[in-house]
Amino acid sequence: MNLSQLTVFREVMKTGSMSEAAHNLGRSQPAISLSIKSLEEALGVALFERDTRNMKPVPEAFYLLAEADSVLGQMAQLQRTMKRMQVGDEGDMQLAVMPGVATVLFPEFLAHFAKSRPDVTLSLHTRSSTQLRELVSSQGADFGFGDYDEDHSRTLQTSITKVSANSFLALPAAHPLASLDVIPLDALEGLTLGAMQPDHRFEGRVQTALAGNGVKTNVQYRSQTVLPLLKFVSAELCCAIVDPLTVLSAKLIGFEQSEVVFRNLAQDIRYDYAILVPKLRPLSALSRHLAAEWEAKLLRELIDLGSQPTRDVIN
Repeated sequence: MNLSQLTVFREVMKTGSMSEAAHNLGRSQPAISLSIKSLEEALGVALFERDTRNMKPVPEAFYLLAEADSVLGQMAQLQRTMKRMQVGDEGDMQLAVMPGVATVLFPEFLAHFAKSRPDVTLSLHTRSSTQLRELVSSQGADFGFGDYDEDHSRTLQTSITKVSANSFLALPAAHPLASLDVIPLDALEGLTLGAMQPDHRFEGRVQTALAGNGVKTNVQYRSQTVLPLLKFVSAELCCAIVDPLTVLSAKLIGFEQSEVVFRNLAQDIRYDYAILVPKLRPLSALSRHLAAEWEAKLLRELIDLGSQPTRDVIN
């Protein structure tokens, strides 16, 4: 018994006629008759009582019709699903992103992505950049986004796109430096700063830039991620050099310009992000679409922000 036989049988039951079933299916009447006979032989049951003019279904035929409807319906649904998966409109995805973008910025993107794909199932995991790199490299996530790491030991397992952009100075709106559009690093001399932890790559880059310009500051507040530092800035306790996605997130969560403003720095201090996808298994169309759309949105937002983004495929 096969799907072709069930399709023919269902059409004969619906029409009550071999010839009409043949017409509807675009097949010859002898082919329809042979298909029904083969089905009966496979089942060991005569499905119709035959005379010279009519074919009368036996009771077992009605039971088979219900089962055939169920099986063929499931197959039709499966075919539709597979076609939708091919174009990225259906499927499941495991996503891992760093905490700084997991609260507002990335969920906003996901909501827009999923709105036109109602049959997509998304699972969002918040992980540190180190953890999400491990997750993607072990092929345990379909997509990852976090801080870029110059350790390329995982590139055999992971495809990496590096996106870099200029950072900004966040300062209280009433601060004297807020009147400037672009702030030179030497203007930070003696300021109280909020900063990331000393072992973070970006914090090392900030301190190198300040030291290279002979600038001494007082780091009084530290955080594992950048966004919480803005609370200290809004309370007029400090200023902070922040990455561009923190600026975007701050606008989304409603940090008012009356409290915190962001200014360009005269000397570039770059923040590096990484888009990661697993390399050892084929990506679904859905994963490819999501990664491409996030990259496009990321670059577009960074350009609009004026942070001069660059893109580099590492492997």
